[in-house]
Amino acid sequence: MSSVPDPKPRTLDIHAHHVGQPVLDRINAEGARYGVRIVTSDDGAKRVDVGGRVSGMPLIPPLIDEAARLRWMDEARIDVQLVAGWMDLAAYHLPALAGSWLCRIQNDALAALAAARPDRYFAAAMVPLQAPHAAADELNRAVRELGHRAVQIGARVEEEGLDSPELDPFWAAVQAANVPVIIHPADTAAPPRHRRLFLQILVGNPAETTFAAAALLLGGVFDRFPKLRVLLVHGGGCVPYQFGRLNRGRTAAPPFARGAAKLDLDRYADNLYYDTILHDDVALRYLISRVSAHRVAMGSDYPFPLRDPDPLFTIERQALSEMHERAVSWGTAAELLGLETYTEEDELDTGC
Repeated sequence: MSSVPDPKPRTLDIHAHHVGQPVLDRINAEGARYGVRIVTSDDGAKRVDVGGRVSGMPLIPPLIDEAARLRWMDEARIDVQLVAGWMDLAAYHLPALAGSWLCRIQNDALAALAAARPDRYFAAAMVPLQAPHAAADELNRAVRELGHRAVQIGARVEEEGLDSPELDPFWAAVQAANVPVIIHPADTAAPPRHRRLFLQILVGNPAETTFAAAALLLGGVFDRFPKLRVLLVHGGGCVPYQFGRLNRGRTAAPPFARGAAKLDLDRYADNLYYDTILHDDVALRYLISRVSAHRVAMGSDYPFPLRDPDPLFTIERQALSEMHERAVSWGTAAELLGLETYTEEDELDTGC
């Protein structure tokens, strides 16, 4: 993908979500035939019923309101945002045709948002991962025709891990398109014991991210597709802090349970990237020291309750060097998305 020079932006939020009004309009008009509808819950809130699974969070106004999003971005000093869909609408349990339809309408709406404000937004595609060949086709459409610069997927496909050989057509398409993959768990089908204390988000999301990354590392995906670049949200779950344990398991696990990875897992570390959403300065500083500023990108998780309300300040208070701060707030994400990493005045400053 060719670089798009932009001398102005210095902050890029790589983790945000949006459901455009066009998506809701299409669901209201066509969704019934695909098993997707907007419903009113007992609490009076609007939610999306996707094939019998109702979204955990309601359709909160900031998820839809683009003017409110821009106001928040200005207040938070965010120049550019990579906007992705809502993972509750990933719908991997739907039949392939229905899943493809739901991904297409989201990708079309995200592309329209980015096209209307190319100075403020880039888009990340949704794909029907339950049908890997269809997912590859939709990825190619989103990247080549709509201009998406990344793809967002769930941490698993129902009970199937991301290392399943059946997903190889999708991984091949991602590698050929040279776009990053954002792994983001979906809040669907969580048991009541988790929902009672919001544990499906507080604990479930980092755990699912960890399972997904471990499957990629141990399952040989990076051997088969060595150029993949994968961003793990929420600071990577447990991965940066239990990487040694995963690596030990590559050789110490019982033979029947060992994965397919050919190399020491440290050899795949450069395939992984992380966002800053940890809500813990000590953990964030450790993450940056563990993987380097070139592997960490600013994220907000806008507009959900667990978002970082001031992600740039989160970076600023880490007392990083100027180069490291610049990498986390702009450079890492810009490189992933195929943008200019630095402005013209930084040409002689090649990185951290």
